[in-house]
Formats: sequence, C-alpha cells, structure tokens
Amino acid sequence: MSNTEDKTLCALQEEGYIESNMENFKKLIQPAHFFCKNCGRSAVSENNLCNPEKLS
Repeated sequence: MSNTEDKTLCALQEEGYIESNMENFKKLIQPAHFFCKNCGRSAVSENNLCNPEKLS
C-alpha cells in the first residue's frame, strides 16, 4: 500500500484500510479541517478527499 497521505479516503476504503488500520485511519480524520463535497467524508488534509471544501 502506498502512502496514505496521497490517497483519498474512498480509495483507502476500497483497499480495506479502514478495517485493518482503524487507529491510523482516525489520525487521517481527526480533527477534520475539510469535507468532501461528493461523499461527505471529512479529513485533516484536503489531499485525502476527492472534492475537498474547507470547513468553516
């Protein structure tokens, strides 16, 4: 698996990353600064989202 900072949360989900690396996944989403306008997921980095929008 490549670097998680270069992958969207959707891609990580498809790879089964969330189930196998729950604690590391939590670090990608807490505290969220962005959300995806496509799927609604939130993340610390906009790089992990397909269509990021900064949270107010």
